Amino acid sequence: MQQPRSNPVGARRAFTLTEMLVVVAILALLISTLFVAVNVASRRTQSVKTQFLMGSISSGLAQFNTDHGYYPPVLGRAPNAPTNPVQSLFRDVRRIGDLPGTNMIAKQQEWYSYTTLAEYLMGFGTRDQDGYGALRRPSGSVQPEVGDREFPTLGIRSPGRDGCWGAIDTPHPQFTASAFSGRFVARNPTFQPKYTSGNAQVDVPQPGNSAWNRVTSIEGRVYGPYIDSIDDRLVGGITGVDSATGRPIVVTSDSYIQPAGGPTFDQLPKTILDYWGEPIAYYRTPYIDNDLRSNAPALPNTTTPMSLGDIFVLRPWDVNEREKSGGALDANDDNTSTAQLRSAAFALVSSGRDRKIDRTVRRDVNELNKDNVIEVSK
Repeated sequence: MQQPRSNPVGARRAFTLTEMLVVVAILALLISTLFVAVNVASRRTQSVKTQFLMGSISSGLAQFNTDHGYYPPVLGRAPNAPTNPVQSLFRDVRRIGDLPGTNMIAKQQEWYSYTTLAEYLMGFGTRDQDGYGALRRPSGSVQPEVGDREFPTLGIRSPGRDGCWGAIDTPHPQFTASAFSGRFVARNPTFQPKYTSGNAQVDVPQPGNSAWNRVTSIEGRVYGPYIDSIDDRLVGGITGVDSATGRPIVVTSDSYIQPAGGPTFDQLPKTILDYWGEPIAYYRTPYIDNDLRSNAPALPNTTTPMSLGDIFVLRPWDVNEREKSGGALDANDDNTSTAQLRSAAFALVSSGRDRKIDRTVRRDVNELNKDNVIEVSK
């Protein structure tokens, strides 16, 4: 009887089609699981890094308050301000009473700044803007720029009693209080003051033969920077305004292409970005008129002072019952706030990984606010 032939030594049975499909399916599942895990870890890392950055900013604001006796004012777009970014885009003092409308709660939602942090804590700006630093000498030029005296440029001299280098209290006579109070171009520690004429800056005519512009330059102690050095990718330059949203158009130094005859990146207004590349917003408690040291005024027809607890986007998505406190009603008739917010002096907001915010409510149906990163003063 013929014996069955045995497999020779070393011979292997081939995979069947079914076995191959099973292996491929397992590999696909493992890869997709790994991809999801990497994405989740990456998002968590960005959130943690942003929270750490905002913690550093918070510490810088506290030290600024210790040095000067007030927190920085809110900088933004003044009414009828020029759109030329070198002149004043998002860098004018923005008082809450200047915002349109009569509803103070609605005004509070829009009273924040994208440029204050870079301007006051880092010291971006030249000698004629914050009393310290300089513009570099243009290539090929034998004449120095205005205030070309000191390097490096980061750091500020004291913003003074009005918090904006005299732009409110002692601006050049060219800047009347009704038209230019708090305007960026009205700051006066410069060697050669300038004012806006049409779409350009021109030299301020000197009053008589006065050497006014030679005696008002700020000297003395240099403060800051109040934030440890940060990655250049976290410093944005503002080139314009999005006509649909009113938000700044932000570029980074490695993405900015200087237009012919246009400003360099160093000349653009600056903003500090989160780790998703979006500007971090700065909120602070309202003050009376131009007095940065004053207490927040009361809401109309109440004795309750305005507070950050009335800012909807600052309120946590989920609130612990022990921390819950009432505040102004949002568009969903939700007044949930926290005691910490009601007593806070300032707050910072990042729009999170979706890069979007709904400022009308605390909890929005699209969950845009759910991933917001928020830092509140201690």
